Amino acid sequence: MKKSITVVSGKGGTGKSFVTCNTAVVLAGAGFKTLIVDADTMMASVEIMYGISPQKTLQDLVAGEASPEEVIYEGPNGVLVVPAGARLRRKIRPSELDAAIASVVEVVFPDYLLIDAAAGLDSEVVAAAMMTEAHMVVCNPEVTSLADAYKVKSALAGKSRYLGAVLNRVRKIELGKHRIAPLIGPIIATVPDDERVRDSINSGVPFVMKYPESAVTRQIFKVASAIAGADLYPEKEKKDIFGFLKKKR
Repeated sequence: MKKSITVVSGKGGTGKSFVTCNTAVVLAGAGFKTLIVDADTMMASVEIMYGISPQKTLQDLVAGEASPEEVIYEGPNGVLVVPAGARLRRKIRPSELDAAIASVVEVVFPDYLLIDAAAGLDSEVVAAAMMTEAHMVVCNPEVTSLADAYKVKSALAGKSRYLGAVLNRVRKIELGKHRIAPLIGPIIATVPDDERVRDSINSGVPFVMKYPESAVTRQIFKVASAIAGADLYPEKEKKDIFGFLKKKR
């Protein structure tokens, strides 16, 4: 496995799952075997964003009612997905989460593992961060979201490497990066606010595939590039990359 990343946020509603799901699509589109595990059993947003209706989920795997193979689904662009399950049975203990994800990884052998963790600082979030080599935080450029992101960054210090922060739903009139970077930097990407995000979520088609030439998509490529450690969207290959995403729609 090339790299494993846990995506966290200080509070709900930052667009964490949106960033995670679309980043996974870009990595898969670049030819990497990409596995995304939805560890947010309270919200379980990944299956919704990918338009998946799972029969067996992470919760079934933890309960011993499904095998690792039964909870793996193929999502857009070939992304492999382990959904959390929309119906919460009980709180998953950190040791159970660790064992469940490890069992799936042994089956998939992914190039990249992305864990979409719950918002906040629950024990499951800390456990997810500790089982991956790095983590990144998604937040909005407003004071309360930044304060929460700083708390998460501080609490996870030393648990795994901090990759940086993704500013989501950014508007020109809001706080600038020069004021934010000292608090939660480095800044990986600044994803602009776009009214079409809701349409993409409702359709179950990832934004980067539905609107490949948008500014949002360009910033998601920056996130994927930061994870891969290479520019996945070089200008000389711009048309080829967009063509690939379009034909996968």
